[in-house]
Amino acid sequence: MSTHKLRAIYKQLADKIDDSNEKALFEIKELKEDLNELQRHLSGRKKTTDVQPDDILRSAYEISQRMRDMRERRAILAEMECVAAETEALEYLESRGAKLLTRPVGWHFQTSAERLLLHADDAVEAAAELRRLLAAGKRLKRTAKKKKQA
Repeated sequence: MSTHKLRAIYKQLADKIDDSNEKALFEIKELKEDLNELQRHLSGRKKTTDVQPDDILRSAYEISQRMRDMRERRAILAEMECVAAETEALEYLESRGAKLLTRPVGWHFQTSAERLLLHADDAVEAAAELRRLLAAGKRLKRTAKKKKQA
């Protein structure tokens, strides 16, 4: 999937989370007004009230529904970000020539001078470790074909 599509999906999920948040805040304000009016009526400061008990229940239900909706969408967004990070890390490792081997278990990266065993369990951590090593000066040497093409 292209990065543009992923960004659009992330943005849409984030917008829906924000929309649910705004609607929940609105319902909280409405519920607070209804409860304040009901308190004034029951304490005797206000003689009549038009607050319906069903309004209070409906507001509480709406708030709980919005909270569930936000929690589910945040979980989906977090899971998607984890999958995207893992996919990007796998692509990076494979593009740099790292291989996932079973003995010893882990991501193996080999330079002309040495062979490195990167993080075994997590591809994201292995990619971060490889980036750190390459930034520190362990660069891949070009092969003869790449030198001729360049």
